[in-house]
Amino acid sequence: MTEAELFTSFHAAVGTANSILFAYMSLISGFLLMSYLVADKLSTYLASIVVPLFCLAAGLLIFRLQLNRNDAREIMTYMLEQKQSGALDLPWLGVNPAWTGDATAFLELAVTIGGLLGCIVFFFFQWRSRS
Repeated sequence: MTEAELFTSFHAAVGTANSILFAYMSLISGFLLMSYLVADKLSTYLASIVVPLFCLAAGLLIFRLQLNRNDAREIMTYMLEQKQSGALDLPWLGVNPAWTGDATAFLELAVTIGGLLGCIVFFFFQWRSRS
């Protein structure tokens, strides 16, 4: 691959990860809004359908986000290896500390799992308060 193709692939992977993250944020925002507005009106049967469906959808997005971030990390690792071997001439590549990729992946995982757990707790708090 050429430098331009590698760089484009990396940014496509990062862009896709950002799209997945924003889809996830939309999902949990909608679930929080639904929880606030109608959780107290749901029967046990409906709640037992809604919560697992939300968990499956959120879990799928979290999984996709992690897979995509792994792809981006592998592309960056490959680009750095190619630069060190002299195959690529990218003078600006590698100026960020190496730990930033792992930190970003950890923070995204913490935010997504924390959001999922927070939504579930909020749903049951609202659902329990039904009159």
